[in-house]
Amino acid sequence: MSIREEMDELRHPDDKAAKAARDELQGPFSSPEEDDVWKQMAEKELSKYHVLINGKLTDVYDILVAYGVTNPADAHAIKKMLCPGQRGAKDGIQDRREAIASLERAIELESNHE
Repeated sequence: MSIREEMDELRHPDDKAAKAARDELQGPFSSPEEDDVWKQMAEKELSKYHVLINGKLTDVYDILVAYGVTNPADAHAIKKMLCPGQRGAKDGIQDRREAIASLERAIELESNHE
C-alpha cells in the first residue's frame, strides 16, 4: 500500500480498513511522538495535501508559508503540482496545464507591480 493510500484511509477513521492501517502504523517500531501524530491524523478530517514530514503533520499551506510564497497564483500552481492527478477531479495532464496557466498569471501579476 502506498503512503497516499495509507493517508486516504486515515482520512476516514470510521472505516475498518483505516483502523487496521492505523493499528499497523502504531506499534513497537514507532516512537510515542509518532504515535501521537498518527492519532491526531486519525481524528482530523485531512485533505489530500496533508503529509507526515519528520514526524510532523504538514499541509501545502505550511509549505507555502515556510518558503515565503506570497503570490496567490504561484501558490495555486504549487498546490496543483504537489498532487497532479491525485485530487480526484482532474487528471495529471490537466492539473499541469492549469499550473502553467497559474504561473503565467503569476508573471502577469508581478510584471504589473514593477
